[in-house]
Parts: sequence; structure tokens; C-alpha cells
Amino acid sequence: MESLKQFQFSRFATLQSLENIVVDKWNVQPVGYANTVQWNAGHIYISAEFFLHKADNNYEMKHAEWSALFATGTRPSEWNGETPTPEDIMLALTEQKDRIMNYFDGNLQNVASESISIASHEMNNVDAFLQFVTWHEGIHTGIIKSLNNAIK
Repeated sequence: MESLKQFQFSRFATLQSLENIVVDKWNVQPVGYANTVQWNAGHIYISAEFFLHKADNNYEMKHAEWSALFATGTRPSEWNGETPTPEDIMLALTEQKDRIMNYFDGNLQNVASESISIASHEMNNVDAFLQFVTWHEGIHTGIIKSLNNAIK
């Protein structure tokens, strides 16, 4: 349960940070930054979907098509066509928080559907995946805050 509370706290901080950024700045990429606020917000969303689906294959990924825009290694400079609006991403992040909280409550100790190792860190239960997702989100929320400061 504590991991879910930590995730909820992290998502609250992310949403609050995003709400404080003028929409016109979401797609500005300052010199020295690899991506934009929009990319980082979408990346937080799609990474949580990806990793939590690996943790429990019955967890249904929403907006899987966003992976082409926001997965690791993608860049806004390579985007073609329509992208989700800041409002779309904010709504998705809010909905995702509630969905994760409800879906994984009471299931954190379950063995993962798929184990993943990143460097020497092995994730083999749902709780380990959720902790990774929360840590990862914190990193990108920090980048979002840094981008907002650089854009001002």
C-alpha cells in the first residue's frame, strides 16, 4: 500500500508542475535539452503503461499508439502529424492515476507477468515495477521543472 501512496504523491506533484506551465511553452525545446515538456509528460504516461503492463499483462494499456511519440529514443523533432494536446495528456495522466490506484490495490506482492532487468536492477513483482515507475516519474518531473525554468 505504501508504494501506491508514494505513486499517488508523485503523480500529484507531476500534475501540479504541469498545471503551472503555460500551454504555449509545452513544445519549446531550449538549447541543451533533449526534449520538451510535452514529450516528458507523454513519456511519463506511456512508460507507466508499458511497465505496469509488463508487471501484470491483464493491466490494459491505454493510448498505446502514443508509444511512437513518447517512448525512449523518440524526439519531438521527428514527429509527423497530430500529437495529443497538453489537455489530452493531463487528462490521461489523471485518469491513469486513478486506474493504477484501483487496479493494483491489494496486488502489489503478485509475481510479475514478465520480469525485467535494467542494469543490475531486477523487477519480478508488481511492487518493484510500481516503485520503478514512481522513481522514473520523479526524474522526468524534475526535468519538466527545469524546462519550465529554462523557458521563462
